[in-house]
Amino acid sequence: VGLITYMRTDSTRVADSAVSETYAFILDEYGKEYARTKATGKKAAAGSQDAHEAIRPSSVLRKPVDIEQYLTKDQFKLYQLIWSRFVASQMQPAIFDTMRVNLANQDLIFRANGSKENFAGFRKVYQDNKSKDNMLPDLVVGDTVYSKDIIPNQHFTQPPARYSEATLIKALEENGVGRPSTYSPTIETIQRRYYVKLVAKRFEPTELGTIVHGLVDTYFPRIVDVSFTAEMEKDLDAIEEGKLEWVKVIDAFYRPFEKHLSIAEAEMEKIEIKDEPAGFDCELCGNPMVIKIGKFGKFYACSNFPDCRNTKAIVKKINVKCPLCKEGEVIERKSKKNRIFFGCERYPDCEFVSWDKPIGRDCPKCEKYLVQKKVRGGQQVKCSSCDYEEEVQK
Repeated sequence: VGLITYMRTDSTRVADSAVSETYAFILDEYGKEYARTKATGKKAAAGSQDAHEAIRPSSVLRKPVDIEQYLTKDQFKLYQLIWSRFVASQMQPAIFDTMRVNLANQDLIFRANGSKENFAGFRKVYQDNKSKDNMLPDLVVGDTVYSKDIIPNQHFTQPPARYSEATLIKALEENGVGRPSTYSPTIETIQRRYYVKLVAKRFEPTELGTIVHGLVDTYFPRIVDVSFTAEMEKDLDAIEEGKLEWVKVIDAFYRPFEKHLSIAEAEMEKIEIKDEPAGFDCELCGNPMVIKIGKFGKFYACSNFPDCRNTKAIVKKINVKCPLCKEGEVIERKSKKNRIFFGCERYPDCEFVSWDKPIGRDCPKCEKYLVQKKVRGGQQVKCSSCDYEEEVQK
């Protein structure tokens, strides 16, 4: 059975039948005070794909907990997110008291600003991580409170964070660039062409990406203007609706573009990214090895190319012996989706692989190898096989 409606849409419109079913479900499950009397859908954003209604469960009566046994782990998480956010959107808002609490300690006054929940509303079904911030307990004048921990933090002005996949999609959405169906190919293309690379789940521009952007910005400034794509998409929508003639729209674009193209062909110099010395010689011909950039990133190659075609992948050793063969060293590798994993340098003779970083120690409980995992608040050492784990290192 189809669990959700069409997933490639940015519409916020909800069918009347779904609103009625959800209203009855909320009445039965949570009570009248939690149910909205009207549908909540926002006004459709300009240029949104409204042929299909909003992404929602095909029936709210299929609660995530009831169908978990039929889904994979990832399917369940996704369905639970869609189900809970949709049901929450049809519920009453939460009500909070804004609080400012003064804490007196001898001659010093400490102040805490936060909120206290008076009515849960939609939070009965859905809470994001941010909703837990600045929640204060019930306090009355005269209460004695105790310091649980004192953390002296010095705050510095930070530069804007680099884009992650999620924040980049959000920026595209806010600027009216692209559609839900184009976000994934866009992100895939900029990585495949090695304009950016993912470092700690954030996009960093590569040398190639910086050079390409500089050239395009110099010779085709209109094309890289954020508003250009959004305006072009509006014009294409108008063509589809019969409000504009496509010949006039294309002509208005091509005439200035043709001039920029002629200037670029005449003035743009051929850019060559210089090879970096690798610091060792080729074992086949004795010439120095260099670092080159290919479609999958940097790699070692012989400087005597094309006479010598020796190449090597650039690997990062973590100074840990392979826990499987005990001979080779564990190295950092990347999957086709640019996700980091760890494997033995003797592959394919040794087929050891791990998504988590081995640390070179064995588990005191079962003697399997220990790995380092990222957890909220820091990193934790856990066993790769049993339930043994050590304290979180902040």
